[in-house]
Amino acid sequence: MKYAVRYQSPFGPLTLFATDEGLIAVVFNNEADQGTGLVTKECVMNPQSYPSGPIQYDESRFIEIKDELDSYFSGSTREFTIPVDYTNRGTEFQRRVWDALRQIPYGSVVTYGELADRIGNAKAARAVGLANNRNPLAIFVPCHRVIGANGRLVGYAGGLSFKRSLLELEGVVLNDDVGASSRDSILHAGTIAFSKSGYKGTTVDDIASLAGVNKRMIYHHFGSKRGLYDEIVTTVEHGATSEELDTSGTSPNVALRLKLFQLLESGTTAADSLIADIERNVERVAKLQTDGRIDSRYDTQLVARFITIAEQWESGSAKPRTRVAPVISRVKNSS
Repeated sequence: MKYAVRYQSPFGPLTLFATDEGLIAVVFNNEADQGTGLVTKECVMNPQSYPSGPIQYDESRFIEIKDELDSYFSGSTREFTIPVDYTNRGTEFQRRVWDALRQIPYGSVVTYGELADRIGNAKAARAVGLANNRNPLAIFVPCHRVIGANGRLVGYAGGLSFKRSLLELEGVVLNDDVGASSRDSILHAGTIAFSKSGYKGTTVDDIASLAGVNKRMIYHHFGSKRGLYDEIVTTVEHGATSEELDTSGTSPNVALRLKLFQLLESGTTAADSLIADIERNVERVAKLQTDGRIDSRYDTQLVARFITIAEQWESGSAKPRTRVAPVISRVKNSS
């Protein structure tokens, strides 16, 4: 049996989940959720960490866990002793990353690249970022202690304000304001460009022109177009908020549109391996169309191209397609 309880931290509301073996998940509640019972998967900011199966709300099982959290947030506790259990969560690679996160000392930070090096795969910085995004045990498995290569905060399921507060609580001095203006302009411009034209259809000159900077600044901050793209994708996949990645004035469906472009640019040869993405994103497109949130300026052609990819996958895949075909039909009918 899984158990849960709400916990009001100084930086925002949390819900804690445990079994008899230990703590299994810490999720960030949506600030707008004012309910008194157990939050649902739709009411949390990191649903990827929400446990499956039946859950019983039981405060009596969390007395020691809440006491230790209280002590941490008061600055008295620097190392948690509560058992945690993620043996049945994630992939082997993700669990290696989570194990490495637990080795980062209180009050210290590492970059995604440094963390990748620690697990023996120096080229896996982006994969490490995605594993951080899937970390089911925020705070206890301290993914907040991982920062961008230039020392700035990047991506956190609970929002950058929460991440900053945790690091400041631990005494970390943040130097993430250096060059922030031009860097943020480039991030914003890159988000607009990549979500309109995809990675292949966007040039460094396009981004520099949109950001109003010399293109050398893009190489200075991100190393390459790929470096900029990977940071944007990683930030969005972490659940970016407007505080983390300013998307004002762009299509409201940035995360979806970036994912669709990833699918489109991967080609149909990889389609069988993308069954979950196909199913999930066709559903999302259909819902956005139903809600009237598809941006007609940019999204009509993109959705049409996505339908083509989905249909090619559907006709060529040997996997069961019964869940996908009706949704594709619905998307086509509403286009």
